[in-house]
Amino acid sequence: MRRLLWTVLFSAASIGVLALPAGADVVAPGNLNPIVLSYDFTNNNASASATNGPFNITVDILPEHTPGFVRVTAVAPDGSGNAPLVCAYQPVQQSQVQCSFNFTTSGLWSIRADYALIAKATTTPTSTTATTQIFAITVLRVGS
Repeated sequence: MRRLLWTVLFSAASIGVLALPAGADVVAPGNLNPIVLSYDFTNNNASASATNGPFNITVDILPEHTPGFVRVTAVAPDGSGNAPLVCAYQPVQQSQVQCSFNFTTSGLWSIRADYALIAKATTTPTSTTATTQIFAITVLRVGS
């Protein structure tokens, strides 16, 4: 009986962990359903590195068929002196947006995805916009 109980608890815990999305889960204003932004790095042959060349970052937008635009910004590690890398607003296609970055230094990079129903013309990473409704931040370790 103990083995069965442990098996059931372990299975339930495993399923619960797998069902949780990574990213931000925020209720959007207006008529939009809650929107979830999550990161996917599986489109790469190697881990993020300052010497490996481009590294792809995919932002998944759920629920499926959510219209809008996403801008991805990579902020360099503190003290590196590097400017943020910006991937301009792109339309959501097949519930995803993909950006490719050439990281210039190793360390912890802060990756921010900004979702907007309407794209803003500027691509400066520090600008704020009234159309940004949701954002998700993650940290990516870049090797040397």
